[in-house]
Order: sequence, then structure tokens, then C-alpha cells
Amino acid sequence: MFLFEALNELYEDHPVGYEGKTKMGDYFRFIVPTIYATIKDIPEELRKYIVVSDSLDFTKDRLLDNNKISDYFTRMYSE
Repeated sequence: MFLFEALNELYEDHPVGYEGKTKMGDYFRFIVPTIYATIKDIPEELRKYIVVSDSLDFTKDRLLDNNKISDYFTRMYSE
């Protein structure tokens, strides 16, 4: 699981080493797994709640623009 945290005006949360522009509500990659899981590692009854992105590479994309969340995640997981 990759953990992304929202930029919040109440805290000084900013992606370390990231030089691009950010705004409140953007999400930055906070934790990267050392062991990757697959969809089969998620209980079957919970898979219907997973959204899928065909455009993001979580190993490379460090910042997600809050205004584009619907563009990133275009569909729910289905087998």
C-alpha cells in the first residue's frame, strides 16, 4: 500500500525534496512499501471499494493534484 497524505494549511507538510508547485489539498507520497501486494491480497468483499488508475505510476508519481483526482481514478476495480 502506498500512503499519500494531503497538504494541510495547519501544518508545514510538504514533500521532502519536491520542487514543484503545490496547493492545499494536493496529495504527496508519504510512505512507499518495501514489499508489494496484489489485488488478490485484499479480501474479496473489499475489492469493490478499490478505485483504479490507468495513468498513475505510484512508484514515480510523488504528488497528486487534488483537482485531478477524478481524472486519475476513473473506475472501480472489477474482475
